[in-house]
Amino acid sequence: MVAGEVSTRDAELQAEADDGIAPPISVCVICGLAACQGCAPAPQRPISLIVWEDPSQPWWLRLWHTALASSLEPQRFFGELPVGKVGEALAFATCAEVFALSSVAVPVALGLRIVAPELTNQVLSSPAARKILLFTWITFVICMVGLHALWGACLDWGAQLPAAHRLGRVNASWKSGVRFGLYACGWDLLTSPIGMIMTLLTRGPRRGWVPVAAAVRAPLLAQRAYLELCLGADAAAQRSARRLSFYALSGGMMLLIALFLAAMVLLAKYFGY
Repeated sequence: MVAGEVSTRDAELQAEADDGIAPPISVCVICGLAACQGCAPAPQRPISLIVWEDPSQPWWLRLWHTALASSLEPQRFFGELPVGKVGEALAFATCAEVFALSSVAVPVALGLRIVAPELTNQVLSSPAARKILLFTWITFVICMVGLHALWGACLDWGAQLPAAHRLGRVNASWKSGVRFGLYACGWDLLTSPIGMIMTLLTRGPRRGWVPVAAAVRAPLLAQRAYLELCLGADAAAQRSARRLSFYALSGGMMLLIALFLAAMVLLAKYFGY
């Protein structure tokens, strides 16, 4: 009786062991070869944490939600900024600045219409004046996008300078910094007239000003989070990054103001003022 039980137990253990043995050769179910080279499906592109880089939604929703996220959660958005393509961030920045500057131009034109109706009629009736205004608007869009990209790149370069001085070489990265600056254009969209109108319509008069106020406070929070979390910069590197970005932005803003004044002087001379 005991011997029979032992024999039965050994048989069960042997069966379990046989079940756990993998086949010596596995073949592809598509081509039937043991060494398959091309039948495995291509890995899908991972969805980015940034809504703008998720193609499953319409572009205007991605634009708006990304601008909101960059303003309401700047530390998380820019502190966890994923590696990606500069072209995607550039498209976001261009769309944001086009809407922002267009919404600024509309009330300015209406105010000019009220204050100086004759001048407004002369400008609108002159093809040359309209071309100057269009060129000025396009230049402003390009300059604003460029200033944001320059700011982000200078943060990245400036953070590398202390280490570069110690090592005797410069090891600067620019792509992540440029992406940081370009996605910061979402703040311009939220603080523009169209951004304020959208927040008031979607969130109501009481909660509508929260994203606008957050966008005003976002630059310092986002800059600190990016330097500390994304770049791992120490105190010296952060000071160097802020200093370089300040000088670069100051020069860029002076150039932008000079372009605007030059356009206004050109228009005034054209109409004999």
